Amino acid sequence: MKIISFLFFCILFFSFNAQSYEISKVVIQNKNSSSISISAEVMITESQQARGMMYRKSLNKDNGMLFLFKEPKKAVFWMKNTYIPLDLIFIKKGGYIDSIHENLEPLSTKKIKSKNDVIAVLEILGGQVKMNKINLDSKILF
Repeated sequence: MKIISFLFFCILFFSFNAQSYEISKVVIQNKNSSSISISAEVMITESQQARGMMYRKSLNKDNGMLFLFKEPKKAVFWMKNTYIPLDLIFIKKGGYIDSIHENLEPLSTKKIKSKNDVIAVLEILGGQVKMNKINLDSKILF
């Protein structure tokens, strides 16, 4: 019985830790030369991107999530099963910002879309865009 319990614990432990993500430093440069540094989990696979920030209860203001796409595309996001208010920054080729959506309502199924084809999306804690004066003239480096 002890062996079965031990094996069950090992399976649970490794399955919970199998979702480790690459962390990347993302720098947001504002037109006025100020910059913000974000430690972002990188979401590359479809399953990582589908889950995103779902079910998380907190997010540090210096952390975020970076969704990288294989090809530029019109991106569509929602806040389903997401308990944290988020700011979304849609990023075009070259790190230029396509659009910004602020303080998205937790648990909403409203679709949030990029205006144009984008190569990435950065999710940060709601209110950080305003607090850090991030705008369409800012540039994202990752």
